[in-house]
Amino acid sequence: MLQQFNFITNDGVRLNYYDSLTDQPPILAVPGIGGSALMWQQCAQLFSQDFRFIVLDPRNQGKSERTFKGQRISRHAADLAELMQQLNLKSVVGIGNSMGAANLWATISLFGENRFRALVDLDQPPKMIKDQSWQYGFKDLTWENFPQYLKFDFGTGIYSHVDDTMFNQAKAEAQKFPYHPEDNFLCRIDHAAQDWRDVLVGLKVPMLVLAGENSPFFDYHFATAMTTLNSVIKAETIPNCGHLLQAEQPQLVYQQVMSFLKKVKANG
Repeated sequence: MLQQFNFITNDGVRLNYYDSLTDQPPILAVPGIGGSALMWQQCAQLFSQDFRFIVLDPRNQGKSERTFKGQRISRHAADLAELMQQLNLKSVVGIGNSMGAANLWATISLFGENRFRALVDLDQPPKMIKDQSWQYGFKDLTWENFPQYLKFDFGTGIYSHVDDTMFNQAKAEAQKFPYHPEDNFLCRIDHAAQDWRDVLVGLKVPMLVLAGENSPFFDYHFATAMTTLNSVIKAETIPNCGHLLQAEQPQLVYQQVMSFLKKVKANG
């Protein structure tokens, strides 16, 4: 169903992506830091009934090239913008898990909303560092322990069972194309330092926030807090689910996103 492709970015990095190549409206899915496009396979099967499904392996992840270049969110945003331009994607539903959502916000911040129809955020608050202005940060990360706290191994974030076939395929890929977090640490620092609230308060395309009720990384109440930033933002909680919503509860994610998009279409 999904076919594998590559493209070369304008800074000379080879990025891997998968595409269902149908004539339907496009979904562009973006994994979080360290994540693999292969963990989106069940979501791809579900959404491909109604959408062209495209999922990117970000630089330094999955089958994409390992490089010292571009360890910042702005470069990841440029990668998404280049891919959308190369494929001439319009009216895109952008779905990002974890840092993948931040990459979408950065794309809108730098390149505008014109290519997007809607956004879906899978378990990513707009701010990772807890302070007086935002209490729903990443675990115990504060300005006092930033960035040293990020050097710890926090695990995969998975709470619920993931389909065995999909998990084993991703595991085999990780053995052949290992991810080295220490080589991508500057990207994690840049990601954690961001505050996307200024982008979200001005957002005009509708956005759905889905939080994993059992996420080990974030208090799921962050999703409801995000709805206070802008009336175009809606929020739901996915039960029996950790941080990798697309892999742990693909059916529930599909149902919530489809319901959301039907309301978006009904509202014009």
